[in-house]
Amino acid sequence: MICNNCKKKLSPIDLYCINCGVPSEGYRQQFNIKTIIKESIENSKNQQSSNNFYYIGVTIVLLLIIYLTHFQVISSMFWFNYLFINISMIFLSPLLLMPLASIYTPVAPLPLKKDESKSKTANLTEHKKLSDTKRYYPQLVLFVLILVLYFAVLKLICQGDPILNIVRFILVLWGLSIAFPVPFLIFSINNQKEENKEKISQQNCKNIFYLYKRGYYAGKYLRWHQLTLCLVCGILNLLSILLILVPLPATINFTGNVMYIWHKKQEQFSLYNKDKDY
Repeated sequence: MICNNCKKKLSPIDLYCINCGVPSEGYRQQFNIKTIIKESIENSKNQQSSNNFYYIGVTIVLLLIIYLTHFQVISSMFWFNYLFINISMIFLSPLLLMPLASIYTPVAPLPLKKDESKSKTANLTEHKKLSDTKRYYPQLVLFVLILVLYFAVLKLICQGDPILNIVRFILVLWGLSIAFPVPFLIFSINNQKEENKEKISQQNCKNIFYLYKRGYYAGKYLRWHQLTLCLVCGILNLLSILLILVPLPATINFTGNVMYIWHKKQEQFSLYNKDKDY
């Protein structure tokens, strides 16, 4: 690969020219947001919608908790409601992330038996998918816990001046952009641990701070891209909630495919393996 500006030879995994700093062709082609969204839509079309009632059920519980706390149905104490909703988020949000692991490691359909219908076999396959993703729940809880603690600190600090609300909003988006690749890092590193135990230490697999750090440095040149993808996925899921949850399984599946494709592209450019940044 050659830089279009200074004609210096580049490595296939270079995002920028090491001589003039101009973005490489690999950067423009592989990390183009429109391309990633298009690929995600195609992947979502090819995947059969599953876990529809599961996604809708978990979301309804979350929305009910938000309603009860926002309108102070349970208690009139602000901090009690704030604590209650955040604890609920910590334990319920991972339930929405767990099934996305099946995008990273698809489960083969179960063989059709003579005395079983296709629909029954398909239901058993979906049940197996959910069962296989339970192992990610503890780490996903820690993943959400760190985000919740980060948001709580921002809420404590950014008080007293209206301009601080804008600062808080910007910092929330920045935090979400950093957290964006972490769920699929969790899925990936756990699968690597199973396949090659001698190369991946158990401590790093369980240390969620390590995965945040790894995702942070991997995306330091692509933060705006991650933020844009976060906003696109967030807006789509919010619209699906406003549309009485009908398109929610499709938008969650689309979000999972966006995260998966982004993760694979970062792996392709070895952005998770830059030891000089650690």
